[in-house]
Amino acid sequence: MSAERRLAGRVVLVTGASSGIGEGVALAFGAEGATVVTAARRADRLAGLAERIGAAGGIAFPLAVDVTDEAQIREGIESIRKRYGRLDVLVNNAGTMLSARVADADPADWRAMIDANLIGLMVVTHAAFPLIRAAGASGHIFNVSSISARLANAGSPGYAASKAGVGAFTESLRKELAPQGVRVTLVMPGIVETELFTHLKDPGTRERFGNMIKAMTPLQPADVANAIVFAYLQPPHVSINELIIRPTAQVE
Repeated sequence: MSAERRLAGRVVLVTGASSGIGEGVALAFGAEGATVVTAARRADRLAGLAERIGAAGGIAFPLAVDVTDEAQIREGIESIRKRYGRLDVLVNNAGTMLSARVADADPADWRAMIDANLIGLMVVTHAAFPLIRAAGASGHIFNVSSISARLANAGSPGYAASKAGVGAFTESLRKELAPQGVRVTLVMPGIVETELFTHLKDPGTRERFGNMIKAMTPLQPADVANAIVFAYLQPPHVSINELIIRPTAQVE
């Protein structure tokens, strides 16, 4: 726990918090004294994460929710409003990666990625919008995209497209919220050691990513989380609009 508890009293919602970057972000904000609402489908994972945040002196509120279910999203946001009356930070991190080349892809996987990575993110933002806007200068939305949105590779067309959509949505959102003093940041990580790669169905794509990880020291979720907290802790007049975070050895 930070000795300063710099974010005591702030309420943070992190989607996809049951593992990987989301879990890292939840732990990082909890360590700064924030109340962290951890949202994901796997309630058992969230319970364990809440215990870890609490053991470090933080406060966590587990929220079992599927970002592809609009009713669940809106019920979850309403529960935050009733419990805390505020929401300062939204970290849209939930998503999936079902990468394959176009020739080998299943269009159903493309729809699943668009639903989770893009539409889900947009609906969570829409539901949380009144609370975030009311937070004013303490309000901040982080949308987790991917470096794939900038440098799309042959093996990930559907994933890259879904994440490119996140970038466009984020820039429009930034322009809408700037007059209220609310900041918006697009986060584009490179190779991060998470379970996301286990989602891959295509053997060739799975092998390619596996070889990339073996060839370098990949980012850890805490690395991305620390960058997000850093961006939030900047003075209100400073807005870091984009964070590109890659392992030093990653070329693409």
